[in-house]
Amino acid sequence: MNTNAIPFQPEGNERVEQTPISIAIHTGARSDWSPSQLSVPLVRVTADLFLLLTGTLIGGTIGHLFQRTHSFELSTQSLILGSIIYTFLVLGLLQSDKAYPRVCSLLHVKETETVLRVSIKAIMISLVVCIVARYPVPRMAMLGGWVIGTAFLAIGRVWVLEAVRQRIAASLPRRRSLIYGSRRTARRFFTGALHSPMLGIDPVGFIGSESEHNDAMYSYDYFQRDSRPIFHEPLSAEMLTQLKIKDIYVCDSSISDHGLKIVREIAQAANCTLSLVDDQEILANKCPTRVWEMDGLFIATTEPNDAGRFYSIIKRFIDIACSSILIFLSAPIWALLAIAIRCESKGPIFFRQARVGQDGKLFEILKFRSMKVDAPKYARSPNEQTDSRITRVGRLLRKTSLDEIPQLINVLKGDMTLVGPRPEMPFITEEYGPWEATRLTVPQGITGLWQLSADRQFAIHQSIEYDLYYIQNRTVLMDVAILLHTLVYAAKGI
Repeated sequence: MNTNAIPFQPEGNERVEQTPISIAIHTGARSDWSPSQLSVPLVRVTADLFLLLTGTLIGGTIGHLFQRTHSFELSTQSLILGSIIYTFLVLGLLQSDKAYPRVCSLLHVKETETVLRVSIKAIMISLVVCIVARYPVPRMAMLGGWVIGTAFLAIGRVWVLEAVRQRIAASLPRRRSLIYGSRRTARRFFTGALHSPMLGIDPVGFIGSESEHNDAMYSYDYFQRDSRPIFHEPLSAEMLTQLKIKDIYVCDSSISDHGLKIVREIAQAANCTLSLVDDQEILANKCPTRVWEMDGLFIATTEPNDAGRFYSIIKRFIDIACSSILIFLSAPIWALLAIAIRCESKGPIFFRQARVGQDGKLFEILKFRSMKVDAPKYARSPNEQTDSRITRVGRLLRKTSLDEIPQLINVLKGDMTLVGPRPEMPFITEEYGPWEATRLTVPQGITGLWQLSADRQFAIHQSIEYDLYYIQNRTVLMDVAILLHTLVYAAKGI
């Protein structure tokens, strides 16, 4: 990924931190910094302290109740002291892991992965210290405090970040900015700016191309609550002055040198700073781009992210263990749903359909039947609950996602995985280009980033950024983080 800066003002240069999808170099010194910006990290650290300490105390108490014996009694003072020490250890590790960046990741999943990784480090350090100091380890208390504390921190952080964005961000100084472009890169940059108030970017709107027919652009998030207008008129100094624009971010990789020169001249005339944001799609062919740093230089390559043999083994173990347990626990639900489906309409309980898995391999996906028997087997999925093809029981199944439960059998068989890109029908994958075909380089899954976003109402291949982000960043802890987000997502009834 090549990042270019266009220097207009000689006062100085400031580099904006890397966003989830791009690197922007912003020129011109910021004179509108305010001490109120310190409130954001302070609130986040304070919230983490409260969440972790509360969860550790509750978990430690519950764990000790299961372990209490006459030979070992954990006093209340020891529990509180141990919880405080562990809390500050985790906070220190979070700080050293740069877990309080100015830029938030896509759907906040990366933050949850960081919490899981740091919590594992913290519990290992705690165990080593207890063993070296020959302190009698309260095993169940430590286990309970670690599990509940980590859960409180991982889940609570998502809500805290959203509260910070909605309430505190409004008081922070922000520079009115215009995004030049209306494609994927522009949308990702827009989302990163909205969800990262510490950057001080206030997106006002987009400059669209002549072929752009939409009037607004929505952000990538769970609800698509944020949008900005797309201006179809040509960029001009008068427009920038009227909109009180301070910064322009060029997110159009197809812009010509001549076009960029014109934008530069217009920005200079309106006394605006200009930044270029390069999309990874420029360099990617059949695999996502990997970006790495060497002594301050950013280098982009089309080498795919190889998660490694260890990741594959652990992922398969988690799939087998979790799918087996979930099938056993949900067996009564299977029986009730089977009866409800058969009572409403004659026909099979399960819906079977060919889907495309990893490396283009076909497999038969299982679902509880939610449509009428005479509905076309291979057609675009209904995107409205009022679709005449859907049965009454089917509407409930689709709304609660209970129709997806039989796919646990696909996971157990190895056709699918718990976390991964959603498998599509063959007639859709036949239309894939090199960019979309990247989805098929990894096992297809039940849940993933796309399923957690508001863009799930659109076709999967129209929102490929989620899958590409996952493929490039996937780890065992990220899979666990996505599963945790899925549980929260389901608990909210979204």
